Amino acid sequence: MLLKEKSAQTNGFKMPGGATISFNCVDSSLSSLKNCQSYINTGMDIATRVALDLVESFNNVEEVNSMENVMLEYAAMDRELNHYMRAIEETVSQMKRDKPENIPDLQYLVKEKFTALESKNSDADLQRNEKYIYFKDQLKEMRKQCKLHLPQELLPL
Repeated sequence: MLLKEKSAQTNGFKMPGGATISFNCVDSSLSSLKNCQSYINTGMDIATRVALDLVESFNNVEEVNSMENVMLEYAAMDRELNHYMRAIEETVSQMKRDKPENIPDLQYLVKEKFTALESKNSDADLQRNEKYIYFKDQLKEMRKQCKLHLPQELLPL
C-alpha cells in the first residue's frame, strides 16, 4: 500500500476530497509523442541526403526546391509536436501545483495552451529550425563542391 501511495504522489496528486489523480497514462503518451519526434528527425535527415544527391547529380533546381519545401513541412510538424507536448506538460504541472478541488477539463486546458503557442507561429520560426539550417548549409557546400568539379562548358554564364 505504501508503494502505491508513493508512486501516486510522484506522478499525480491527491485531490482535497482524498481521491488521487495519476498522470502515468499522460507520461506514456508523451513518451510515444517523443518517438514520433524521432521519426520527424529521421525524415529530415533523409530529405537532406536526397537533396544533396540531387545537387551532386546535377538535377534541376525545381527538384532541390521541392526537397526544401519538404524540409519546411517537417519543420512545421516538429514545431507543432513540440507545442503540443509543451501544452500537455504545462497543464500537468499546473494541475500538480494548483491541486484544484474539482477536476478541470484537461483536454480543454491543453487545447487552450496549444492554441496560444501556435498563435505565435511565423514562417521565420521554420527557417530557424536547427535541421533546416543544417540542410541549407549542406546544400550551399554541395553546390560549391559541384561547381568546382563541373566541366567549364557546363558552368552557368
